[in-house]
Amino acid sequence: MTSGEESSPLRIGTAERTAAMKALDEHLSEGRLGVEEYADRTARASAAVVASEIAELFTDLPEPHPQLPGTAAQPPLTAPLPVAPAAGEVAPVKGGFLDGWGPRLVMITPVVAVALFLITRQWYFFLLIPVMGALVYRGGLGDSDEGRAQRRRDRRDGR
Repeated sequence: MTSGEESSPLRIGTAERTAAMKALDEHLSEGRLGVEEYADRTARASAAVVASEIAELFTDLPEPHPQLPGTAAQPPLTAPLPVAPAAGEVAPVKGGFLDGWGPRLVMITPVVAVALFLITRQWYFFLLIPVMGALVYRGGLGDSDEGRAQRRRDRRDGR
């Protein structure tokens, strides 16, 4: 290639024009552009042929900008920071085995108790039912509303 071909402007396609118009839509909704200026810039974006014509539309605007050919993607300014509990606040305890499988075990315990009773003819297998409930739910009757609400959120979130 000659040096003249390397410095020629990069042509753009429909995808780049559409991305530019979507970015302009965002700037309009944020109040950075007036209606007339928005109309002018979108008309110029829809008629653009090269990447430099699109880039000119965003020189005075913050992000978002459309990704244009020949330009590197901008890395995020910062990475998300880890969330730590406030000073004096105790971090929540992660659930154990029984938190996930406990309700399932409680549900099958009566079936197992009846099966063992029919096999052995011993009545004390029915005591498995309250024992399993106590193990899984750890006396939840005296639990606070906040603790129950947290467990509901945890179950809903799948933790």
